[in-house]
Amino acid sequence: MERRAKEAVKYFGFYLICMVLEYLSLQLTGNLSFLLLAVSSIMTKFAPGIMMAAFFLGTTTISEFVAAMEKMHVSEKIVIPMSVIFRFFPTISEEYHGISDAMEMRKISFTGKKPGAVVEYRLVPLMISIVKIGDELSQAALTRGLGAPVKRTNICKIGFMLHQCDRN
Repeated sequence: MERRAKEAVKYFGFYLICMVLEYLSLQLTGNLSFLLLAVSSIMTKFAPGIMMAAFFLGTTTISEFVAAMEKMHVSEKIVIPMSVIFRFFPTISEEYHGISDAMEMRKISFTGKKPGAVVEYRLVPLMISIVKIGDELSQAALTRGLGAPVKRTNICKIGFMLHQCDRN
């Protein structure tokens, strides 16, 4: 209904590969099979949650999320941090791509004898940006009135319904 068949097939394939690797690692012995079993088992347990989170973040707007939480009478102590987190992950992704582009523009690569360069050139700027972005998103949420003592209005239509797909 949401026209995300390609994404669903990709996630299903990933989950299937993890399940096959988990099964194959049970047939083998040794340290490598233990490591393969551990990684594939963890991925088969977490993959459905990751898939649902990706679908949720891709199909739900922040206004719809806040309206749904308010309709369920969820405390603002939960709604405000969740709405900040909702905006946080796409912003981190954009920031990471911006850092990668800046490194590519300056012709900085990691094909050398400096394994610490990844930490120095990518993770340190990303961590500094994450702290700054978190503060800015919290301020933006409060500026929009999420912490106000008055009841907020919303124009989002919330509820369960069947979507009509356009078949052009």
